[in-house]
Amino acid sequence: EEKRDTPTFEGDLPPVQRFMADQAPPIARPRRVYLDIETDSRVPFSRKEDMRVLVWCLVDEETGEAQTGTLTEDSDRAERELLEQFWQALAPYDQVCAWNGDRFDFEVLKVRSEKRGLRIQHRRWLWLDQLELFRRMNTMAAESGDEKQSFSLEAIAQAVLGEGKMDFDSAKSWEAWQVGDPRLVAYCQRDTELLRRLEAKTGYIELLQTLSEACGSFPDTRGINPTSQVEAFLLRLGAQRGVHFPTRHRLDETPAPFKGAFVMEPTVSGIVEHVHVADFAGLYPNIILTWNMSPETKAVIELPQSPADLPAYYRNTDYAKQVREKYEAAKRVVPEGCCVAPLTGIAFKNEPQGMLASAVAELIQLRKEWNARKAAAVPGSPEWKEADRRSTAYKIAANAFFGVVGSSVSRFFDRDVAESVSQAGVWLIKETIKAAEEQGLDVIYGDTDSLFVTGCTRADFEKFVAWCNAELYPRIIAGTGTPRNSIKLAYEKAFRRIVFVTAKRYVGFFLHYKGTEAKHDGKPEVKGLEYKRGDSVRAARQLQGEVIELLRDGTDPEPFIAAVEACRDRMLNGPLELADVVVSKRLSKPLRGYSTKKKKDGTDAAGQPHVAVARILQGRGRDVGEGAKIEYVCIDGESKPKKYLPAEDWAGECDRHELWESAVYPPTQRVLEAAFPGAGWAKWERSRPPKPAKPRRAAPVAGPDSPQGDLFRLVGR
Repeated sequence: EEKRDTPTFEGDLPPVQRFMADQAPPIARPRRVYLDIETDSRVPFSRKEDMRVLVWCLVDEETGEAQTGTLTEDSDRAERELLEQFWQALAPYDQVCAWNGDRFDFEVLKVRSEKRGLRIQHRRWLWLDQLELFRRMNTMAAESGDEKQSFSLEAIAQAVLGEGKMDFDSAKSWEAWQVGDPRLVAYCQRDTELLRRLEAKTGYIELLQTLSEACGSFPDTRGINPTSQVEAFLLRLGAQRGVHFPTRHRLDETPAPFKGAFVMEPTVSGIVEHVHVADFAGLYPNIILTWNMSPETKAVIELPQSPADLPAYYRNTDYAKQVREKYEAAKRVVPEGCCVAPLTGIAFKNEPQGMLASAVAELIQLRKEWNARKAAAVPGSPEWKEADRRSTAYKIAANAFFGVVGSSVSRFFDRDVAESVSQAGVWLIKETIKAAEEQGLDVIYGDTDSLFVTGCTRADFEKFVAWCNAELYPRIIAGTGTPRNSIKLAYEKAFRRIVFVTAKRYVGFFLHYKGTEAKHDGKPEVKGLEYKRGDSVRAARQLQGEVIELLRDGTDPEPFIAAVEACRDRMLNGPLELADVVVSKRLSKPLRGYSTKKKKDGTDAAGQPHVAVARILQGRGRDVGEGAKIEYVCIDGESKPKKYLPAEDWAGECDRHELWESAVYPPTQRVLEAAFPGAGWAKWERSRPPKPAKPRRAAPVAGPDSPQGDLFRLVGR
């Protein structure tokens, strides 16, 4: 049909998704179970389909009761019996949760069952990788990079629960099974119980369940993706209103990027005192509502001839000037029944409400209702927790809409709508900054939906925010032709002191937050610094964390210098642990997708360290699939290319100078130079002793018998 230029709609939907959209059945709370397995440790991860299953364990969500199964002998028949027992035990449940399940447990069970001739309908269950869910939910909640350094079950359990796995070497699981070591089953059961306890502490699976109920998606690994949640919600809403969306196709070319958010470089340096911050509440969802932005509400505006279409020889003529004036005047005219998006000039019909705006409006209304229920419930009660989860779920879903409409892989992608949303945000914050400066406020920083201001009292800033909401926004927004206005500025917080490193990178200590006075020793707000990142070395995070704590009250550089020198001495001369020196980076695509560039002489150019190490690990059968975290250590930073080895090969040695100069000190140096500019922090950036200079070759002495003899005799005369 499409070869005949016939448009098709939602032709790519599988039957189950079609049913979910058309019938909108309620998503019941699934019967949940936690899973872990132990397998033949002699087989490398790269051949996990060849790993015989030795032990399985299931732990019931409701009762905490554990069921286990153990291989009776090393035979295919015994493994088939073990797997039959497993599937029978799994039958009463709907949702199966495992740590790293998608990459290991689920795949191994599926393949081994097929090899043993068991015909299992895997779609009968919801398979949820608890690691992936934790990674997504915990990204913003984590207070430091230490919590992101490793997503192993041991690391996360220690961080969240304060205790971890049983002391047992899983690399010797085969040997343990051979001798009937009871610790093998106990180890598997302990891991499975940790999954249940992690959920009891975090509530992330329940939050996903609430999101699934709100959007009409499934609480499995695929349902973690915001695109899946928003798509399910919009398809359901479209079916209710008789609206269908275009079939999603694989794009041959990536669409041109659209203009993004406004980011203002900080205008101040050093330690800044008393900074007030205002944020737009739900900026992008409220922009969609205010201008009724949706792909189907776009209005076609007939514009006169564009000056860009004129031949070059008309460029400086009076005729070109007239064309330009007519064109610009036409762009400023708001079509009847429409509003015009700021900066892009794209018009949207005011009525009826678009699908995108309707979806956002419904989610915002639902969040208000559940916030009201939360306020009416006893804090900590089951009713309060349920209301809190639902309020959070609706907020997450509403904020995900812009990302979906701006993603080229989404069926709802529309470049005009996405750019109109982001540029309306740019227009609003720039108009707010302009108004603030006109009223004598000093705007020192702005980013997407917030502005940072000094030079006023708390009362002054509260008055300015109230004026923006009551007068500024109603006036300028009405000028665009829209009858609605959902834009609101909120005075959220103030910093007692703050240090800007660059745009999007700062550390601030609260004066008050959402109306509550902050404690002097309260946790600072840290944005964009290595202290919050999991791919930096531990020593770098520790030094930067120490400097951040000193910034709470420090004004004298001397304590900072002492901290730097102490850390430098330890890194160059003291004992080091692997965590101090290991660097980790995740593979963002399959290993085969990384190409090796060639130098002019035909040899391989130095590639990314984590890719080179991943290729070494691939040869050992390790997990190097897309998303795998590769850990490595630099052992020689002077060679070309630099030499790295896998973290598992570390024997206590590394290039300490490379570690200090490239990984540990630079993150802290940037903070110190921002806090105390001109204090000479470059003094500590180099630690490697200079190479001894090669002796110069002595020049021959000229004389009468030398090749310069004639010149020698001439000069002599």
